[in-house]
Amino acid sequence: MSCPKSILLSAYLDNELHGTEKIAFETHVQRCAVCARELDDLSSLQKAFSGAEHHAAPYGFATRVLARTAELEKKKAPWFVPLFIRFAEAAVLLIVITVGILAGRVMTNDRSIVVNTTNIASSLSLDMFDATPPGSLGNAYLAMMEVKNEK
Repeated sequence: MSCPKSILLSAYLDNELHGTEKIAFETHVQRCAVCARELDDLSSLQKAFSGAEHHAAPYGFATRVLARTAELEKKKAPWFVPLFIRFAEAAVLLIVITVGILAGRVMTNDRSIVVNTTNIASSLSLDMFDATPPGSLGNAYLAMMEVKNEK
């Protein structure tokens, strides 16, 4: 678990905290074991890197990096490729939906285009189910429908 004040560790080590902010953080570090441990770790890491040798980049390094970056920018896909991919995804989705509808009609042998509303109402009826156990949600639903039908 991390302390919310730990975000100030780097600023403290870089001497970016001034005045009351610095004093408040130093007081916090004395009381907070998590921040004290992280401060010790970061300060030892900072000392290790400050003692390391400095090496200059080879001659022409920046030029090669910039040239390689420009080369990669040229190889990017044209602007219309992402747009084409979106249209292809939509087309595939429409094909899948169409195939699903056609397969459903073939499986049910329903070749009529006109929808019969009485068939829909009968298919939504709960009459095809067995009697429901008392206290179940289905039983409550059936009781509500019977009261509604009596009116």
